[in-house]
Amino acid sequence: MEGRRIESDLGDLFAVRATVDQAPSVRRLRDDLARWMLEHGIEQWRPGDLPLEWIQECVSQGWVYVVSRGEELVGSVTIVWEDPLVWGERHEPAGYIHMLMVNRAFAGRGFGRALLDWTERFILDSERDLARLDCTRGNRALRRYYERGGYELVEYKAFPGLEMAPEAALYEKGLRT
Repeated sequence: MEGRRIESDLGDLFAVRATVDQAPSVRRLRDDLARWMLEHGIEQWRPGDLPLEWIQECVSQGWVYVVSRGEELVGSVTIVWEDPLVWGERHEPAGYIHMLMVNRAFAGRGFGRALLDWTERFILDSERDLARLDCTRGNRALRRYYERGGYELVEYKAFPGLEMAPEAALYEKGLRT
């Protein structure tokens, strides 16, 4: 299969750029994860809060990567080179990681960490030394996960117009260490 190999306990998997026809599957995965989070008291996303058209636009820009096993979507990640909405104008070249998602059927097997490792290598191979990501300030489990992965809190940023995520925790990691 064409793509970039991800080493994981799930066998040989490959991250490939998503195609527009895969956008509905990416949205379905996000909505499934949003439902799961809400059922477990985690306020991060809401089902249906991202329009399919927005995901299609991200896919058409080449920002979305998917990992499948057979016909099943195992995970997805979105990588952009600028993020002025969340991070403002930053001068250091960085990769911004969004919607790092793992299908719950594959959770707890280290694939999320493997996908994050792959994303960091992809950013580094793109000649950027920093990886940046964010999550809601109140999502303590996800914040600990990122901190265990070497990410450092940079700041909190308020988004008063967002009901589910009124304040974000912004993290970054130097990739040359």
